[in-house]
Amino acid sequence: MSSEKPLSDINFFVCSTYLDLKAYRDAVIKKISSHAGVINAQEFFGARDQKPLATCLEEVDKSHVFVMFLGPRYGSIDPDTKRAFVEREYERAKERSLPRFAYLIDDSHPFPIHHVSIGEGAEKLRRFKEVVQKELTVDRFTTPDDLAEKVYADLVRELPKKGFKLGEERMPDQSPSAAVVLHQFLALPKLFHGRTIRIRARLGSYAQASANTCRAFSYRYGATIARDFVAVDKDLRSVIGGSLTKIFAAEEDALTLIEVPDDAEVEVLVKTMQGEYSTESPVYGYEEEPGLLSPTTMAGFYPRKRVVVSYHTESTLICGLELVELQRVVG
Repeated sequence: MSSEKPLSDINFFVCSTYLDLKAYRDAVIKKISSHAGVINAQEFFGARDQKPLATCLEEVDKSHVFVMFLGPRYGSIDPDTKRAFVEREYERAKERSLPRFAYLIDDSHPFPIHHVSIGEGAEKLRRFKEVVQKELTVDRFTTPDDLAEKVYADLVRELPKKGFKLGEERMPDQSPSAAVVLHQFLALPKLFHGRTIRIRARLGSYAQASANTCRAFSYRYGATIARDFVAVDKDLRSVIGGSLTKIFAAEEDALTLIEVPDDAEVEVLVKTMQGEYSTESPVYGYEEEPGLLSPTTMAGFYPRKRVVVSYHTESTLICGLELVELQRVVG
């Protein structure tokens, strides 16, 4: 397989069980997203009119690289084949000849007992891991950060060997201006996310990032802030308009950003990012209540009550700037 795609345009499918490895998924997704790459993971699938497994396999088909990590849980079962979703996804990636990277949790690493498969599930997981270890060179992981660092290092080292021409980072004088990058990003956020730019900005107030924003950007809710800013450069302000008015920062970066006083002028390195979240709104209808005596029933009609008959799901795309580095406070 050969690809001319830069790292930021490679589509990564993240495969794992969900309930037991959510923190691990978040760490891997954030690590890849913080540098580059389109992420295909169930967190971003949204609602679709098809079975869950069909959606998963469809997303594998769209991907360029397959990243899988297995813990102590076998996971959701495909009723047709009696195999786990992760196993079916792995088989599909193999059929598509995608570069595959596999990681198994270290057997000595403690894990909550309620997430450990037993009986038939444990045996199927054992056999699946044996197949993976026969077909691929695997690595072991412990904590979420340990896994995220290993995944990213392996991708950078191994993908060029698979024909992906990641390229070298541009020299500063070859880089497009921040205004050009943001103009492209606002026009095509799915294609121009993951770009880093340096800007000078005047900071405003900050607040906790919303749950929907954290979901869209794979942040930890309650550990992320959104801080208002205004670009100092007039050309940049004209491009941004009212579209990008906040800089987001999470965890340690959030602590760094909130220490800067309001109205301070700073130079920052930020990264373009995009994400989606889904919201559901109820669709109401009416159902009749037979058996109730009233003038309407006497006339051959039943009284009706208002009930929720279904839900309407709507996906929202949001764009933002993530703090990569606070380079200096001006003045």
